[in-house]
Amino acid sequence: CPAALVQTSGGQRTSSLLDRLRGLRLNAPLLEKVNIVEIPGILEIRKQVERLFPFNDACQWFIDRADIIFLVYDPSKLDVGPETEAILDQLKGREYQTRIILNKADQVKPEELMRVQGTLIWNISPLMSSQEPPVMYSTSLWSIPYEQGAPSRLLHAQERAFLRDLRQAIDKRVENKIASARRFAVRVRNHAKMVDCYLTTYYNHKTFFGNRKKVADDIIEHPQNYHIYEGLSTLTNISRYDLPDPEVYRDFFRLNPVYDFQRLSDTCTYFRGCPINRLDVAIAYDLPELVGKYKKQAERVLEAAAKS
Repeated sequence: CPAALVQTSGGQRTSSLLDRLRGLRLNAPLLEKVNIVEIPGILEIRKQVERLFPFNDACQWFIDRADIIFLVYDPSKLDVGPETEAILDQLKGREYQTRIILNKADQVKPEELMRVQGTLIWNISPLMSSQEPPVMYSTSLWSIPYEQGAPSRLLHAQERAFLRDLRQAIDKRVENKIASARRFAVRVRNHAKMVDCYLTTYYNHKTFFGNRKKVADDIIEHPQNYHIYEGLSTLTNISRYDLPDPEVYRDFFRLNPVYDFQRLSDTCTYFRGCPINRLDVAIAYDLPELVGKYKKQAERVLEAAAKS
């Protein structure tokens, strides 16, 4: 059972989830290298519904461990409600892993299929942080024949593309994990430097007898007056668009006062150097080199297997 989920969720609600977990072992070659986890159906109704378990916590546990994520839609249920909005919010930053599947596409008339696809993309795209539209497959994931008159060639081609995508996720699992670690390291680096920029601005404007909270609050509420984002982009070559909006840091500093943090320069030591510099080196050199080493090792293994 998902131990981390048990630790973060409590009591009877967690037991309700664990009581409902079921596993099936099927004789399929695909399943020799992949585990497929299906979450309960999303309830798209505007009225608040009380789940018997922490639904979004459960989804997050599996999202954090997934190599590829499929959102499966029925052609007759394309509405986006609160639960879909919450799931898509949890998937921000994971658009590269996320795929949209329009299931039961054989039940849609061929002349209507493009309109249904467009409606689905139109509903979902504004809720995703990527500028690119999500990858979508239209197919029918069941074993019975297609409906009479369905665009069989298109659906078969889409199914093959879907399976190729799944196979690539399996083949590139290690590379994707390293890439994910690098993306996370970049976010940590950017956040650390942004906090340090706020902190440096605070120390530059505070006075000995001044009210430190008043100074900090003014900086947090009006970062544009102190050119925080522009200054960080100029000094570090970090794009403004790679940084969270000021509102995010306004909420963050309400919970974590800016003057409680340590400046990055104060974390450096003579023998160990600066942690932020080591992180920069890992992002720029170590992690990309690790991908190269893995590819070479994988090629040697494949060559040895081909010779034997």
